[in-house]
Amino acid sequence: MARMDGSHRRRLHADEDRLGALPDDLLLDILRRLDTRTALGAAALSRRWAGLAREVPFLDLKVTDKLPPRYHRCFRLRDDARDSKISSTLSDRWHLEAIAARYERRAMRSMVRSVKSLLASQARRRVERLSLEVFAYSTSSSINRLVVDAVDSWGVRDLEFVATPTGPIAYPEPPAYSFPLGLISRKPGQSRLRSLKLANCLPPPLRGFNALTMLVLRDLPAPTPPAAYEAVVADCPQLQVLHLLSCKLKIRTGRVVLDAPGSEIRELVVDGEHMVVEIRSLPKLESLASLHGCVLLCSPAAVPCLARVSLACSVGRLEGDSLAALNRFHRDCLILVLVLFFRCAITVKDLVLRFTGPEMWIVPTTPFSGIMSCLRRLLVADVPSSWDASWPRLLIEAAPLLESLYVHVSHGEDEPSQEEIPGETSASRHHHLKELVVIGFQRTERQTRLVRFAVEASTALRRVALLKHGRVEDRGPCCDWEVVSQQTAWCDEERLAVLDGIGCSTGRIQVVL
Repeated sequence: MARMDGSHRRRLHADEDRLGALPDDLLLDILRRLDTRTALGAAALSRRWAGLAREVPFLDLKVTDKLPPRYHRCFRLRDDARDSKISSTLSDRWHLEAIAARYERRAMRSMVRSVKSLLASQARRRVERLSLEVFAYSTSSSINRLVVDAVDSWGVRDLEFVATPTGPIAYPEPPAYSFPLGLISRKPGQSRLRSLKLANCLPPPLRGFNALTMLVLRDLPAPTPPAAYEAVVADCPQLQVLHLLSCKLKIRTGRVVLDAPGSEIRELVVDGEHMVVEIRSLPKLESLASLHGCVLLCSPAAVPCLARVSLACSVGRLEGDSLAALNRFHRDCLILVLVLFFRCAITVKDLVLRFTGPEMWIVPTTPFSGIMSCLRRLLVADVPSSWDASWPRLLIEAAPLLESLYVHVSHGEDEPSQEEIPGETSASRHHHLKELVVIGFQRTERQTRLVRFAVEASTALRRVALLKHGRVEDRGPCCDWEVVSQQTAWCDEERLAVLDGIGCSTGRIQVVL
């Protein structure tokens, strides 16, 4: 047999479909690692690829993926012009806005065409997760039809919909996006939808979605009425997780009232300075996070199962600032809200506090004058370096059953505040505190005072860890965190000075430096 020459051999290798020779499971794994646009484009290769593309368990369609680099360059030029980094006129900025708007319309038309093509396909799909991003001004019913088909026919379990605002900042703030068809399913009772995330989008009617257990509402503007939030809780008694993130309310509209004795909500997150939530009845609520928001509890009976709470509050400069009077008013209102909160949250066992600001604002009036009778674990995070770091001892006195106390001191350039926590030692003994951890311990007088107080007041203290460097990493919104420490060597002289300063000379306490 004649030997094949090199060129003929190369042609045979070129015609060989090595990728197509792979098994379906391996090809499907490859498609899962691609972005949605590329994975769907693979369907044009052959019938086999088309069948595999229909089995990809997620779809992620974003209108911003269709914008050219010049679009983002227009916005950078506009921002530079607005900040006077480059010379420009008002007409120049309007011209840049017009160019950007033209790119947005093109991108939106391209996405609508893609969606219509997807809807025109009669192929059966099975999709676990659908993520959509459109511009907030879009009124195309095709987008809504895609959502309805995905929920009713494709069996989507996790749905995320983002309505991205465009153009210059408008006043008054425009309302949130709403679905053109006014619904996301024609057969809600048969849907498999378990998680729904909406950004700058009004929640549709959710009555009948019996499988829905998680709802996240993000970036809803101030024109959104409180009734929109309250209807969600009323329509979905089986809901277990509710997050309200960066949502706003108009001052004159009052507050969101959650009064649902039959609700299954176990986790509630309120994040945003312009959101006020009043809880009258959430009997199954176990975890609550209020991050710069305002949560009001009507009575201890409103949250009888509340066990984990995370609170973040901040107050601006109280003196020497044009807004000092307003900040002092904010401080007084915040202290009152905290006093009422802790009077009702008597079942809390796990607490995270992040109180920040350029000046210490929790004294002379303290919200912890009451008794936290069930508190077992406490994290005081991000204590400003300008504050009296010994202030957590107020919490030791208010929590007779406290077992673990973690204090994280942040490092900054602010001058130490003159405000100090009164008193040096506790008149009563603490019989349950077993562990004290201070992250960011720099041997300052105030930090040493806190440790010495715990050593003297606690009869059960067995472990004291003083970490020079480290941080607290959040693992979840409600009291799920972890201390990440960095090993730092202490010299013998420093170790002796620390032990002498905290008054820990007995062998009953393990000191970790």
